[in-house]
Amino acid sequence: MSYEREFIEELTCPYCGSKEIELIGDAYVCTKCGSVVSEVIIDLKPERREFKPEDSLKRRYISASPMAMIKPVETFIQAEKPSRIIPKDAKTRNTIFAMSILNELASRLHLPRATKDTVLEYFRRLSSKRAIRRERVAAIVAALVYLASRLTGIPRPLDKVAKVSGVRKKEISKAYRMIRDELRIAVPVPDAEKFVISFGRELGLSGETINKAIEIIRAAKKKGVSIGRDPAGIAAAAIYIATRLSGEKRTQKKVAEIAGVTEVTVRNRYREIINLLNLKVGG
Repeated sequence: MSYEREFIEELTCPYCGSKEIELIGDAYVCTKCGSVVSEVIIDLKPERREFKPEDSLKRRYISASPMAMIKPVETFIQAEKPSRIIPKDAKTRNTIFAMSILNELASRLHLPRATKDTVLEYFRRLSSKRAIRRERVAAIVAALVYLASRLTGIPRPLDKVAKVSGVRKKEISKAYRMIRDELRIAVPVPDAEKFVISFGRELGLSGETINKAIEIIRAAKKKGVSIGRDPAGIAAAAIYIATRLSGEKRTQKKVAEIAGVTEVTVRNRYREIINLLNLKVGG
């Protein structure tokens, strides 16, 4: 195990107590809260000055170990109140800013660790290919959340991502297209069945009701309901129908809120599905 890895394992974030520390640029950053824990402060490039030809032959350099390159954050702690280090380069600052936005979205959208890791990985890849302006970071992170949630099999509707992030759908869509084209990512078409599982869990529904909603979607697909329709809206309507059939009722307003769609969308898809499938739904 290298000195650098040993050093990382010994670090603890003084702001949130996390030990999830990674090297980003020239700084060690907490991936949980986005704080810079320590920074590389020694320039290891050799001294270039030579006053006579013999100097280049006599001079010998001994490289420092990774431990000697790091200035621990404890030296910045005064009166038990840590002072945050501001990274010098824009790339590292943007990454830290993106991590803080991502942590907030992950908490509010209930994203698993796999989705968060995917977002960070793609953000780093994008940063290495092109410069990112700070004012675009929020839209890019929101677009990456939308994209990564689909790639990891737990899609979040665009409307909901926009609402939670506070970024306009138009800006997220623009960033999404840029990311997809720049990184050449093949994004699967969202499936209404996967939305049902996600929404059902957030609504606290039983497995029986969720399975019933999936059966409704599969039957509706055979009738062509899913063609040209928002899968989140179809999933919301199927869940609403399933809750009424099972007696595990949820209001249209609650279902629409969880799905990130309007109540009008839920009502329209609801009527379309029950008419096509000849379902008898109680009041």
